Amino acid sequence: MAKHLEMAVLIDAQSRSLEAQFRAISARYATANSITPGSPYFAGYQRNAAAGNLRNYNETEIEAGMPLWLPGQRDAFAGTVSTGLVEVEERLALRRLEVAGILRDAWWSAQRASRDVSVARNRVATARDIGADMTRRVELGDAAQADALLAKNETLAAETELAQSEGAVKVARITYMSLTGGAPPDGALESVRPPIDIEDHPALRTPLAALARARAQVELVDATPIDSPEIGIFGRQEHNDQYSTDRSLDPSERVTNQRTDATTVGVRIRIPLPTAGRNEPRRAEALAEMDRATAEYERAKRVVLAEIKAAREALAAAQRAAKLASSRLGVANDQFELSRKAFKLGEISAFDLYRVRQIQLDAQRMDANAEINVGVAISRLNQAQGYAP
Repeated sequence: MAKHLEMAVLIDAQSRSLEAQFRAISARYATANSITPGSPYFAGYQRNAAAGNLRNYNETEIEAGMPLWLPGQRDAFAGTVSTGLVEVEERLALRRLEVAGILRDAWWSAQRASRDVSVARNRVATARDIGADMTRRVELGDAAQADALLAKNETLAAETELAQSEGAVKVARITYMSLTGGAPPDGALESVRPPIDIEDHPALRTPLAALARARAQVELVDATPIDSPEIGIFGRQEHNDQYSTDRSLDPSERVTNQRTDATTVGVRIRIPLPTAGRNEPRRAEALAEMDRATAEYERAKRVVLAEIKAAREALAAAQRAAKLASSRLGVANDQFELSRKAFKLGEISAFDLYRVRQIQLDAQRMDANAEINVGVAISRLNQAQGYAP
C-alpha cells in the first residue's frame, strides 16, 4: 500500500500543485537574502534652455538608488517564507492522507467485487452440481420435468450473477489502477494501528501551520509601518554660454563669449510617512487571518475526535456482525447439507431444496460482506487516526 500510495501521490494533481507552490514560496528566500527589498533603480534627465537669457544652457543629471529594509523587516519577511513553507509541507501531508483514503476505498471496492465473484462462482458450481443430479433423477423418473426446469433456472441465474460480478471486479480494478498509475489492488492491506497523539494528526498540523504563518504575517505588518524608504546618489552637470564683456561701461569694447560649467554630486532620500489609512487595514486583515486559522484548528480538532470515535464504534460493530455472520453461515451450510440428503431420500421437494439453498446464498453473501466490512472499518479507523502508509 505504501508503494501504491507513492505512485498515486506522484500523479495526483493537487499534490503536484502543492509541490509547485512550495517551490514558488522557496523562491522568496531570494528576496529575504537580498540587500534591498525591491529593485534598485537608475534614473536620469536632460534639460536644455529653449528661450530666455541663458544661452546654450544644458543640464544633465544621473541618479542610482534602491529601497531600504526597515529595522526588523527582513527577519519578519524571512519568517513569513519559513512558515509558509511549513504550511505547504503540512498541506502536502494532509493531501497524502486524503489520497490514502481514496486508495483505501478503491482497494476495498475491488476486494468486495472480488469476493462477490467468489460467491457467484460457488453458486454456479453448486447450481451445476444440483442441476446434473436433477437431470439424472428426471431421466430415471424419480423427479418431474418441473424440477429440471427449476434447476436450469437456478443455473442460469447463477451464471448471470457471475458474469455481472466479473464485470464489476474488472471495473473496480481499473478504477484502482487509474489511481496508482497501473498497480493492481493485490495482496493484503493493513491492520489496526495503535492510537497516536492527536496533535500529530495531519488535519490538525495543517491549521496549526496556517496559524503560525498568520502570526508571522502580523509580525511583518508591524515591522512595515511605511513603504520602503529609498536612498539615491545623483550627479548633475550643467553649462551655458555668457558674455564676458559688459558693453554698458564701454560700448566700443569687443564682445567675447565665455562657457560656464558646474558639476554637483548629492544624496537623495525618500521616506514615506505612516498613516492609519495604510496600516490599519493591513493589520486588521492579518489579525483576521489569525482568527480564521484558530477557528479552523478548533473545528478540525472536533471533527477528528468525532471521526476517530465513530470509526472505533464502527469497527466494533463490524467485528460483532462478522462473528454473527460466520455463525449464521455455519448453520446455513449444515441446513443445506441436511436438505440435500432429505431431497435425495425424497423427503422434501426441489422447491424446498432451492429455498434452503437461497438461505445459504444469503448467508454466504452476508459473511463475505461482513468480512469486507471489518477490513473497511480497520482502514477507516487508521484513516481517522491520521495514518498514511
